[in-house]
Amino acid sequence: GILTGYEDGSFKPNASITRAEFAAVAARFLDDSYVDDGKGDFSDTADHWAASYIRLAAKAGWVRGDGNKFRPNDPITRAEVMTIVNRMLDRVPDADHMLETMKKWVDNPEDAWYYEAVQEATNEHAYERDADLGVIETWTEILEVRDWKALEESWANANT
Repeated sequence: GILTGYEDGSFKPNASITRAEFAAVAARFLDDSYVDDGKGDFSDTADHWAASYIRLAAKAGWVRGDGNKFRPNDPITRAEVMTIVNRMLDRVPDADHMLETMKKWVDNPEDAWYYEAVQEATNEHAYERDADLGVIETWTEILEVRDWKALEESWANANT
């Protein structure tokens, strides 16, 4: 029930996903402690099909808008997805607590709003959380990138 199709019976696997659709996917991961009280719409979501999902994801702190607009029908960017997933996983990156040895991207400048989210999502790392910093991570080591294909094959072979 996390991913659903469209009313016409299609799924559209090759289509881009909108900000509203991704907010709906994220909100479906919430437990029952999050209740939609119908309050907190962005100025452009009140009558949108995903308004309830957007409100719930916003209450969880996972999605935010631009001012009072959410732009629900805009395609979502990779940076926006990384930011939301980091929030969903309670991963709070902070550039001052990352390691210089991390992988850096030529198109991810340090002054970009998404810099920390991209670094968090694309660098395998060990970290600690200092009680004084709350949930902010202090990176302690850059880890070797896992061979996910080999892990998947190993899992598939063990479960056949």
